[in-house]
Amino acid sequence: MFVSQMAFFAQVSDPKIGGTYMTLLNTLSNLGTNWISTTALYAADYLTWKTCSLGGSQCETENEEKTCRILGGVCHPSIDPYYIEITICITAGIIWLLWKYQTIIRLQCLPITAWQIRSNRRKSHILAEDDESSFLITA
Repeated sequence: MFVSQMAFFAQVSDPKIGGTYMTLLNTLSNLGTNWISTTALYAADYLTWKTCSLGGSQCETENEEKTCRILGGVCHPSIDPYYIEITICITAGIIWLLWKYQTIIRLQCLPITAWQIRSNRRKSHILAEDDESSFLITA
């Protein structure tokens, strides 16, 4: 996936500022994808239901876990958060795909030039004066 993204970024980047634009696009891509895995890993602890091996009492808080250990039991996960997260993520992904399908198709049909940054400003020439000499700056 990374190679295909960078190939696309290389196609749409202006050669004059190619590295800068590619870095910007890659940063936005990373921000758009990495927060999801961070959120999923953070939520895993809250989606875990544990029960004590001695009688099935809950081990939701640290005090309940400590009580279970004092009694000689062990807290085991009764529901693995992996399956809950997979279900939530697949459902959210399908809903998002149905919601944004037309936008995805429209973006895929755009020509490469639509992704490039164009400057419509005319070049302005500014005469800057230095103490010793004058030189022309093109902006």
